[in-house]
Amino acid sequence: MIETYFSRTPTLTRLRGGPLGTDLDELAKTLHQQGYAQDSIRRYMRGCDHFGQWLFQHGYAIAEVNQTLVKRYISGLRRSPAGHLPQAAEGLSHLIKLWRQQERLPEHREDSPRTEAGPWLLRYAQYLDQVCGTAASTQSHYLRMARRFLAACFGPGPVAWRSLQASQIAAFVQHEAATKHGGGRKLPSTAVRSFLRFLVFSGEIAAGLEAAAPTPRQWTHDVIPQRLTSEEVERALAHYSGETATDLRNRAILMVLSRLGCRAHEVVSLCLEAINWHEGRIVIHSSKTHHQRVLPLSQDVGCA
Repeated sequence: MIETYFSRTPTLTRLRGGPLGTDLDELAKTLHQQGYAQDSIRRYMRGCDHFGQWLFQHGYAIAEVNQTLVKRYISGLRRSPAGHLPQAAEGLSHLIKLWRQQERLPEHREDSPRTEAGPWLLRYAQYLDQVCGTAASTQSHYLRMARRFLAACFGPGPVAWRSLQASQIAAFVQHEAATKHGGGRKLPSTAVRSFLRFLVFSGEIAAGLEAAAPTPRQWTHDVIPQRLTSEEVERALAHYSGETATDLRNRAILMVLSRLGCRAHEVVSLCLEAINWHEGRIVIHSSKTHHQRVLPLSQDVGCA
């Protein structure tokens, strides 16, 4: 399966010859069956390969992998300024789940909670995975925010859901949002609402309390960017009317963006397999929802 996602010989040789060569094949097959996009599978395989190299360099066997070891590995990676999970840590949850299904890891005893908040976080993680089908990276963000929320509301003491007040929820979300900027300001509200919906689902709190998590304020002078006119699009395309490889590439990108309305990240992840020239259509895969959109490949786009 590795050859399906990588074509360069040095990359294939490194992955095949790495400590997890056979595991990456099985992981790719599993992710493909679950409907993950090709770009996501490639990222996850690279991350798991990096983890395998780290295990080998430090003398760890697969049977020794546990939550503490994974946290130690991730803590040594460089995080992005936005706090996202490092690329070298992506896909680990899928790999560990695969190893557990293969019974290559011991019983997950280390997850036994040390605080009263622990069992709730474990149940919330299962809810995100099994009920919501949330992506691994989203689960990581939501669980981290839920842990901070529990610590802020109850500290190390007992968790008493009936004492939870709307003012506590609002104060926590506002405090967390104030420490972030850009799109990250929405995370505290979204994550806390998800956790509160889990509590409603579990019957611990009454429905409606999740609305206490305020949505970050939209700035008064922010407006939706105006779309380009047909004349402006044509002027942009005219900049790349040459026949060089760079001109052809840039013109094709602009044509797909302007004619088909694709997003930038969708264009970046496009590959030749996504284009069906005979049927005149192009398939766009979503790395988040794992759904796909089929768009007609018009004549002017196809000739770009």
